[in-house]
Amino acid sequence: MGWIAACVLICLLLPLGAFLFLDILEAKHEVKEQVEKVEKLRREIERERREKKPSDNISDGTVSDRVRRPF
Repeated sequence: MGWIAACVLICLLLPLGAFLFLDILEAKHEVKEQVEKVEKLRREIERERREKKPSDNISDGTVSDRVRRPF
């Protein structure tokens, strides 16, 4: 009787586990698409900001370019 109950339980849990796994994969794919969209928009905004203020981003990499912070 125990083996029958174990087999029935496995037969019920395997499809549920498969559905859960497929749902997680689908959600992961959707998140990846949304992250790519956000990254694309971020790059576009940064590019537009660079085009608006080209002289503000120019630095020669010296110590004088560093921001001074109070102690």
